[in-house]
Amino acid sequence: MKTRKKRFMVMTGLVGLVFALAVLSVGAQAGPTLKITSPKDGETIAGDTVTIRWESTGAKIVPAADAKMKEEAHFHLFVDREDFRPGVEIPRGMEKEGIYHTAAKSFEVKGLKPGAHKVIVVLSYNNHVPWEPLVTATVTFSTGAK
Repeated sequence: MKTRKKRFMVMTGLVGLVFALAVLSVGAQAGPTLKITSPKDGETIAGDTVTIRWESTGAKIVPAADAKMKEEAHFHLFVDREDFRPGVEIPRGMEKEGIYHTAAKSFEVKGLKPGAHKVIVVLSYNNHVPWEPLVTATVTFSTGAK
């Protein structure tokens, strides 16, 4: 009897371990997420300044200059452009052309002309290459005169 009980306990433990590993494996495969929380898609913003806010999970976010490992990520914002590609480094020093780098979870974009705009937030590795598979979030909104 004791042998059957021990076998049952060992089997139960093994089944539990397999289940726990499967759950961890699915979570690990899900990868990072990114979601813009403000402004809402289609919203109209008064003035020429908008603060883009977002949430992310599944990646350690640090300023690019402080990153020591590839997976220490940061964000790029593409304002009214979408010319990024997987595996291709996003250029630095392009703020005047609408590409911004940040480790924050919000960014204020100033000087927008009245009309429709599109902002894409892109999660990137420490080397400024977009995360693979791509992790992006997009919002469209309009700005108007004050």
